[in-house]
Amino acid sequence: MSRNMWILAAVLLVIVFATIYQEEIGGGIDRPWAACKESMVQQWLSGDCTPREGSQIKIQP
Repeated sequence: MSRNMWILAAVLLVIVFATIYQEEIGGGIDRPWAACKESMVQQWLSGDCTPREGSQIKIQP
């Protein structure tokens, strides 16, 4: 393998380990926008958030 391939493989390996670590140990990423029926772009443009069924979210104006 060439030098560039080794660098690419190392970067991808670091990303994989960081993602696994964050999900398993770090508690994951807080995604409050995922609890809304609207897409993130629609929420950003309109400020509306219709909660998905069963989700408990707090909407901050």
